[in-house]
Amino acid sequence: MNAGGLRGIRAVIVAADSTVGLVAQSIDDLAAHLPPQHAPRMCPLCSTERWPCVRFRDAAHHVRAAGIDIGELVPRDLHRHLQPPQPSPQAHQTALPPP
Repeated sequence: MNAGGLRGIRAVIVAADSTVGLVAQSIDDLAAHLPPQHAPRMCPLCSTERWPCVRFRDAAHHVRAAGIDIGELVPRDLHRHLQPPQPSPQAHQTALPPP
């Protein structure tokens, strides 16, 4: 963490046409909207919203749609605040009935 209270970041280089490369902007948005450790419910960019803010949730949706678990991209202390992914409408239509 830096002196301003924001979380530290790390740049990673991946192939542009890899799964991570295709959603790199959404991963960057996830990181940009992570709250500081001292205020885990405050988005540093969306001053009027509690975290997870709309922009974080939108980015999380794109990352999950690519098959990437956002839990791997979010610090462990924030996992309890993450909403589980919503099942797609097709999942309900193709699901088998319980035995």
